[in-house]
Amino acid sequence: MYIGKNCKSMSKKVIHYTSEDCDLVDYGIKKKDLPEDFEYTNPNIFYRFFSFAFYHALAKPLVALFMRIRYGAKIKNKKVLKKFKNEGIFFYGNHTSGVIDAMQPNRLRRRKNYIIVSRDATSVFGLKNVVLMLGGMPVANTLNLQKKFLLAIDERIESKKSITIYPAATIWPYYTQIRPFKSASFSYPVRLNAPSFSLTTTYQKRWIRKRPKVTTFVDGPFYADLSLPLKEAKEKLRDDIFHKMKERAEKYSTYSYYEYIKDVESFQ
Repeated sequence: MYIGKNCKSMSKKVIHYTSEDCDLVDYGIKKKDLPEDFEYTNPNIFYRFFSFAFYHALAKPLVALFMRIRYGAKIKNKKVLKKFKNEGIFFYGNHTSGVIDAMQPNRLRRRKNYIIVSRDATSVFGLKNVVLMLGGMPVANTLNLQKKFLLAIDERIESKKSITIYPAATIWPYYTQIRPFKSASFSYPVRLNAPSFSLTTTYQKRWIRKRPKVTTFVDGPFYADLSLPLKEAKEKLRDDIFHKMKERAEKYSTYSYYEYIKDVESFQ
């Protein structure tokens, strides 16, 4: 079912692992590096128009309908975003589903949401432009592309858009706890002095369907303490968001679709 380094599934309902950062989902995609001439912001006016129409007129309403029907998905405490409708903001979430995590943030605001994704998302033939139009921002693989990546983040925050980040990086399907994650990705809001919000996806029992109901909680804003050096500032911001996500998950994730068991021995 799910295959990853230092992980294996023993049955349909039990997943064994030895490391919290192992990758449980293998889509069988051969990851391709981005070309050096890759641009995170396409200046073509026709591309930008079609991308806008595709995202707002087609994708957003279909996503909202799909999420409600397929997952019974709800978003709680969205009122905290009202004061920030004209600001660029960051969202940080727990990574528990490729589909849910890609779609749920697009329901939060009228403005376009961008999601930092692995290069797997742009490595499938014929889907690259779709992923980019839906807001995917693939992680850079060279120093030159890293500079472009950072400039694109700056531009999107300045243009009052939102950027969603899943700092745990790997997906653990329907996992009901909050895995530890590093502070590296929290340097963006520190550098830009931008507000951040936590997105905690939680799961509850559904009486009609086997798969759980999805409830996502929005909390914030969280601001970096700019009186601290960069390393300490991003670590403190990470801690603030982590503790809020953990609090939400412990209280509202009341149903486990999979049982996760940590083993001491390695699966070598």
